[in-house]
Amino acid sequence: MKIKKFLLAFLIVLVITLGLSSCKKNKTIKVATNAQFAPFEYYDGDEIKGFDIDLIREYGKYANVDVEIINMDFDAALISVSTKKADLAIAGITSNETRKKILSFSNPYYSADQVVIVRSNSKYSSLANEEDLLEALSHDSAKIGCQRGTTGQYYIEGDTEWGFAGIKNATCKMYDDGPLAVKALSDGKIDAVIIDSAPAKLYAKSIGGVTIVDNVVLTSEEYAVAINLEDTELLNSINEFIDSFKNGDSYNKLMLTYFGNEDILKNNKVFSDENIKSIFKGLGNTFLITFVAFIIGILVGTLVSLANGIQSNRWYAYLAKGVAKTYVALFRGTPIMVQLLIIYYVIFRFFEGNAIWIAMLAFGLNSGAYVSEIIRGGINSVGTGQMEAARSLGLPYHTVMRRVILPQGIKNCLPSLGNEFISLIKETSVVGFIGAFDLTLAFRKIANATFDYTTAYLVMGLVYFVIVFLITICLNYLERRLQHDRIK
Repeated sequence: MKIKKFLLAFLIVLVITLGLSSCKKNKTIKVATNAQFAPFEYYDGDEIKGFDIDLIREYGKYANVDVEIINMDFDAALISVSTKKADLAIAGITSNETRKKILSFSNPYYSADQVVIVRSNSKYSSLANEEDLLEALSHDSAKIGCQRGTTGQYYIEGDTEWGFAGIKNATCKMYDDGPLAVKALSDGKIDAVIIDSAPAKLYAKSIGGVTIVDNVVLTSEEYAVAINLEDTELLNSINEFIDSFKNGDSYNKLMLTYFGNEDILKNNKVFSDENIKSIFKGLGNTFLITFVAFIIGILVGTLVSLANGIQSNRWYAYLAKGVAKTYVALFRGTPIMVQLLIIYYVIFRFFEGNAIWIAMLAFGLNSGAYVSEIIRGGINSVGTGQMEAARSLGLPYHTVMRRVILPQGIKNCLPSLGNEFISLIKETSVVGFIGAFDLTLAFRKIANATFDYTTAYLVMGLVYFVIVFLITICLNYLERRLQHDRIK
């Protein structure tokens, strides 16, 4: 009886504890951003900070929700919200009628201006009004840089829906982020950069040889939080927060923190402790994606190759061959970036896990198409007499393939499989577009935080070279070990 009472009391306590813990657990909202737009969002070591980030964290406190920040390219941030991969995006996003066709926007939380950055010693730096500057840029058929997908791009190219006539004769040079555009300007590759005024001040101070053209404001705009069209509840909640927050002291303090201080980018060392940790984290993710994708590629490629080699007149043989050939044609005929986007944003639209898992699957399927052709070549390199001899002994087709043909074929195609593995390592550099953190993204983060693109990118190239060099040595050793049947 005592045991029953004890168990009953234990169950009651357990239920109450679980109930209380579930009540305390906050909902998590996923926030997409592009952390290359200081002072709104930027990396400080391994942490994403900025005006937008602090603002959305204040909303988390207001709404009693946890905030998960996901860094990705600017275009990808907008796509992730429209496809419900993220709950909202905040990245200095301009609200206008064009974007409102695919996204909802909150009430504005910041007013921004578009300004022009030029080299300090160029003739454009002395032009003090907008009309003269635009006329000079047009007359010289200038190359003007901007961040891809931003107001600057539409202003240069012209867009009727945005209300921009464009800069005549000018060539728009688009970059993944603002700092890259300003660095290209400093290096003399382009003639000017059009970008928002707040980051322009930081970039002009941190990157030498450039300046903002005085008294020239091309256009004014308002930043807002981007939300999925269907999520009206979240939209109303954020609007209530912004309206109340902008009228309080906390908003003014936030403005002073990020717009009254041009020294917020303190991490100016490429090889700081935080940056080294980021490099190793990115390296680990790169190897993880590559190894898992290669295993998937080997398995899928072997099955596809065997399906293509089925010797039968049955209907299922023709079906298997048709599926295999279609699979190979699709994955060999489209770029890996397109496949990655389709798999992540369309096929696995409602997948809420880590983007690294999707990257493994996407690269594995892509690799499988190439591996299947590599294995097919290896199988064809085995003499037909091997198959005939084994079949004459009464062995079934699948046993011959598994025990005789495949072991020899894989040995023959080992160099090509090694090349495929090396290609996978380098191809994973695009996973940042879906928010996965890899080696390339780690160095991009460091370059944008330190503005030392030369050192960061040279070291990145060196790291990739060392990785490939060591793998090549290992593959050569393995190949020699397997060639024991050759006369030395």
